[in-house]
Amino acid sequence: MPPRPSPPAPAAASASRPIGRRERNKRDKLRRILAAATELFTAHGYSAVSTQQIADAADVGTGTLFRYAGSKAGLLMLVMNEQLRIGVERGVALARSGAAPADAILALVTPLVEAGSRHPENTAVYQRETLFGTGPERETAAAEVARIESAIEEILRIAAASRPPHDPDRAAHDPDRPARVPHRPPHDPDQPALEPGRSARHLGRTAHAIYSTMYMDIVRVCMGRAPADDLTGRLRESVDHLLGGLGAHNEVSGYGSSP
Repeated sequence: MPPRPSPPAPAAASASRPIGRRERNKRDKLRRILAAATELFTAHGYSAVSTQQIADAADVGTGTLFRYAGSKAGLLMLVMNEQLRIGVERGVALARSGAAPADAILALVTPLVEAGSRHPENTAVYQRETLFGTGPERETAAAEVARIESAIEEILRIAAASRPPHDPDRAAHDPDRPARVPHRPPHDPDQPALEPGRSARHLGRTAHAIYSTMYMDIVRVCMGRAPADDLTGRLRESVDHLLGGLGAHNEVSGYGSSP
């Protein structure tokens, strides 16, 4: 018996189909819930906000509220996931417009930094739920984390593509070029200059190291092991150091923060 032909993909049909009233109502309720939860968690912190307050501010019932997020922690995840999505878009857009890589990378995690600075508990709950939660928001959070790391790699790739070819004679005599101490000797046989085939892998490892370091800086604030008042400054120092060290032998060397 010949195999049954596959049904046509519904995406093409639905793309031209107008959104119905029911779907518009669902989207409007989600927008109101997201706006209310964002405002309340940002202003008061996770513990000081109740689901009833969010429902009242969004002008929906609590039953409706829990159809969009299964718990109070799920509501915070909903808020943070959306903020991180916006942060990723902003950071990549900055890189494409010519911003320094460090500035673009810091823009990616600005939502976590702001949440950690105002109410460290918000970020602590978000990290806990990302690691140990069970709701659908956890899967979205894991995807956002992966997007951040991929965005860092894209930012590094944009910087590498926009950098003019390295001219050691010009660099040595350029009075406007800041002095930089290399991470390793220029001719260290254990760290050869990257060939084009290795460049992508190197950028991927650099992106992973940058994200991991920033993540630990943020977690330290959430755990009360570091003050929150200068988190942005510490993250900038970490990113600049990693760009100068891990990138010292590839195309992104010399691209730290904007002056």
